[in-house]
Amino acid sequence: MNTGTFLAHQGTMAARFGAHDWAASPLGSPETWPQDLRTVLKVMIHSGFPTLVAWGPDLIVFYNDAYLELRGRRPEVLGCPLPQAWADIWDVAAPLVSKALHGQAAFVHDVPIGLVSRSSYPETTWWTGSVSPIITDPATVAGVLVTLQDTTERVLTERRLRFLVELSTRLRGVADPRNVMTTAAEMLAHHLRASRVGYAELSESGEAIVVERDWSDPALASFAGHYRTGDFGRSIERELQAGRTVRIDDVLAHPLTAKEPISPEFLRAGNRSTIITPLIRDGRWVAALYVHQSEPRHWHDDEAQLAREVAERTWTSVLRARAEMALRDSEERFRQFAERSSTVLWILDFETRQVDYVSPAYETIWGEPVAAALNDPDHWVKAVHPDDRDRASAIIEGVRQGEEGTHEYHIIRPDGGVRWIRDTFFPIRDEHGQVRKVGGIAQDLTQHDGSVVYVVAGDGSARQSLGRELQGAGYEVKAFASAKAFLEVAPVLLPGGVVLDTRHPEAGGLTVPRELKARRASLPVIAIGETGGRVAIGIEAMKAGAVDFLDMPYQPDQLLNALAAAQATILERAERDQATERLRVALATMPSREREVLDGLLAGGTNKTIARDLGISPRTVEAHRARIMERLGANSLPELVQVAMVAGLQAPGGTRHDSD
Repeated sequence: MNTGTFLAHQGTMAARFGAHDWAASPLGSPETWPQDLRTVLKVMIHSGFPTLVAWGPDLIVFYNDAYLELRGRRPEVLGCPLPQAWADIWDVAAPLVSKALHGQAAFVHDVPIGLVSRSSYPETTWWTGSVSPIITDPATVAGVLVTLQDTTERVLTERRLRFLVELSTRLRGVADPRNVMTTAAEMLAHHLRASRVGYAELSESGEAIVVERDWSDPALASFAGHYRTGDFGRSIERELQAGRTVRIDDVLAHPLTAKEPISPEFLRAGNRSTIITPLIRDGRWVAALYVHQSEPRHWHDDEAQLAREVAERTWTSVLRARAEMALRDSEERFRQFAERSSTVLWILDFETRQVDYVSPAYETIWGEPVAAALNDPDHWVKAVHPDDRDRASAIIEGVRQGEEGTHEYHIIRPDGGVRWIRDTFFPIRDEHGQVRKVGGIAQDLTQHDGSVVYVVAGDGSARQSLGRELQGAGYEVKAFASAKAFLEVAPVLLPGGVVLDTRHPEAGGLTVPRELKARRASLPVIAIGETGGRVAIGIEAMKAGAVDFLDMPYQPDQLLNALAAAQATILERAERDQATERLRVALATMPSREREVLDGLLAGGTNKTIARDLGISPRTVEAHRARIMERLGANSLPELVQVAMVAGLQAPGGTRHDSD
């Protein structure tokens, strides 16, 4: 059969192989090819898999179109011996081919092979395939059939996903946001075999870039530091602001760096090639992940994609860590505040009816260990005075409905003592806005002697001097470095005098007395300052709410006398409050019949009219009246009316009180 006849009969085979010059090939012209080869070639050409045939002792190469795309367009290897066609991978392929030539098929799965043939740069690829013998009769292996599949994309995808899973797992256990960035940088650097990886954050103004820390190869210095956004080129800056990843194989050749005189900056930093992926939040560039290589490197699409995914995941973890750190700091500040507060801070869970938290002041006011409140869900209600329990339960139910407010009630301590409590209740909502818990700030109003002095002075030496002076006089001293620090905790402080040194800005001028005056707090302020002989300054302090003003220099006795007067005011108010509270307790525990008689007396009724209204005898009314006066400490009807009004009961205006 001549060549023309052969090509005419073979159709697609003619189109595939007919134009090749076979004169130098050991196989000779196509019309001399054995029928077995023609059959194999015909099957190979119609296969959808990348397939290669190496025929004869010289392993002459044939391949189909799918293979041509797989290995890169290299038509010159057609008709060449296989060792020549596969010169770049022959060290891997030779054992497999040898096995097939001895009649045994070989199979490989995801074998990594370094190639330079299908691109202008070296790359690692992965392959799965089989190398099978072509047996023409039981004793002869005429050639080798190779079927290949490029699994590079799948392998890289699986590796990327495995890395991201490992990264997420590692980052979940890292609490410090800076360590989150360092951990991610080190993992990515090892995975990509990069010289340096790190995170850069933009300042609020967007004009500066800050790198707190990064991971660097031991031979390369850290990139940590402060930079201007334009230090590495306005072109790169514009790309990042637009949210586009910058990928530079060689700073000496890339348009983004070659056009601007910035490549020396990159080289001085040991950054010959780089990936920079920006993080955009609310339309603004806020941070970037950078990957540096100290020598030229071609960055694959998969590597750039991984950098973007690592940047997003790490930044999410950084924000999570920062939020958790802020929460921990907040909780620590709350703990310090609660431990030092003379009021009781508490949280109750509605669902479990369990007290989640109660501050240490509970032991002083309630007279029992904190554990007593934590271990018994009903303990708080049990401690409330029986006359106040229904009202207290109604308050709690109101908070469950979203109400908040300040209420007063009494508790009975284990030692039998009764305490008067003012409690501020507020709902605590979950992330869905549902009220799940109730919080409270409980203050003991029973008795305070005003022996605590709060020193507010911006100068440390002044605080120490005042503290020593007042402690020597027997006062308990608590010092604050600024008005802001004092006013933040003022609502939960015990009544006491305040010594305010106005000579430094931190004292806030006269902000403290003005605020305390507005809040009607039991914290009288003695201000200290320098008037330079100007009386108006002292007058201004008194108008602001200070109870006294001492001009520097003052005599120690002046300060102690002012504090003694303030303490007397506090004691007087405490005694008045106690007396009022005793009356309220007496009214709350008064039998119902006596209360009815009292209401009649306050309304201006006589023994006879009250007896008629209640259906009892006037003598019985008189007996109740005597017990009421004894209970409330009143000696006459006008005094009884006055006592009742102090306790919160009002007599109708214009009513007549007969002496009977």
